Amino acid sequence: MDQIEINNSSEQLLIKIIKWRKPIMVASIVAFIISTTIAFLLAPQYKSVATLFPTRSFSVSKLIIEQNIGNQEDYMQIGDDDDAEKLLQILNSDHLKRLVAEKFNLWQRWKIEKDMYAEHYLTLKWENHVRYKRTDFNSIKVEVYDYTANGAAEVANSITDFVDDIKNDMTKDVAQKAFDLVKEEYENTISRMNLIEDSLQVLRQLGILDYKTDVEAYTKSYAKALEKGNSSGIKQLEEKLAVLKKYGGAYNQNSENLRKYRFKFPVIKAKYDEAEVNLKRSLPFKFIVDKATPNEYKAKPVRWLIILLSTASAFALAIILLVMSERYKVLKSKLNS
Repeated sequence: MDQIEINNSSEQLLIKIIKWRKPIMVASIVAFIISTTIAFLLAPQYKSVATLFPTRSFSVSKLIIEQNIGNQEDYMQIGDDDDAEKLLQILNSDHLKRLVAEKFNLWQRWKIEKDMYAEHYLTLKWENHVRYKRTDFNSIKVEVYDYTANGAAEVANSITDFVDDIKNDMTKDVAQKAFDLVKEEYENTISRMNLIEDSLQVLRQLGILDYKTDVEAYTKSYAKALEKGNSSGIKQLEEKLAVLKKYGGAYNQNSENLRKYRFKFPVIKAKYDEAEVNLKRSLPFKFIVDKATPNEYKAKPVRWLIILLSTASAFALAIILLVMSERYKVLKSKLNS
């Protein structure tokens, strides 16, 4: 029963199409002419593609300087899903879009008026001209459409180049603050060590070369002088022991502090070197598998598809409007009767 109804409906629709063939044909021809005109007026666009892989995210000092024998990270290894997501975040950033726009004056190239809505229209154009696709192999394809083949390749390659600049700008502020803190501690440690050395040098000029050794030596000599009744030797030794008694505590304290700072210094120096490397050096944030090259084949617009869809849409719309018009007349006659 349902199949019979469907067949009847199809037959009725076909009969109506034949009945209304003239207006339908007129609408289709008009749509064909308009869509053909528009399709050939649209400026051709060329497509270029660059392919990237993310790298692992590590600081330079961790990979190059730190000694981690047996568990060293491989900075040549391709990044994982998390690294790919970070790379996509940078690719989709407004910062990257503005850098490329300024370099190639995309406002003029993409015919965007630089008024209060310029950023909005730049974003719309960017979404139409630039696309990022993540593949099953965790790589990212950068697809760029432009009005010249060379232009598409230049924009695509600039996008990949700016990735590292943006990533370095993101980390530079933190690296600078970390370096400043470590540098201050490093310089303070050297300054304290030099101050203690100066204090010890003054004490050495007073005759204290090494408190423990001096006490032992002077005590033995003093005992021998007493035993022999050497009054001049006793007097000299008493003077030396008096100096040790007066300044020995200061000598011991300074010696102990110097020992602590000397133990601490290699650690601070290593941190200083790491912070300096992180500030002044960087590793790429991506591997470039394929650089974009000019492709002279016109990727957009697909003129035949525009014409086909427009004509088919006009054909279908004409039928729908004619059916609705007929139904309206039937309903109106029923209401009037």
